[in-house]
Amino acid sequence: QKVLLNTQYLSAMNPTAGSFIINPRLQRRFNTFAINFPSGESLNNIYSTFLMGHLSKFPEEVKEIGKRLVQAGLQLHRRVAATFRKTASNFHYEFNIRHMAGVFQ
Repeated sequence: QKVLLNTQYLSAMNPTAGSFIINPRLQRRFNTFAINFPSGESLNNIYSTFLMGHLSKFPEEVKEIGKRLVQAGLQLHRRVAATFRKTASNFHYEFNIRHMAGVFQ
């Protein structure tokens, strides 16, 4: 027999796939938090900060291109995510904002 002490649970659910039924005996152990997706302005600010940090030693012309690159990247992400929707037959179509983070790191 094993005894577990001081444990914490963390879980997440995808609202578009999987089972939506949770056993109430399990559910009572969790709190529910809903977090909105960041606005376009917030995402632009986040990724601009990353990229401008990398481009800090470059000339101003390159920094200006960096700002436009962030805007173009976010616009491309929105279009790709809208065009390639995740469905049961295309479950591998998942374009989230983490893909954008890889571009600017």
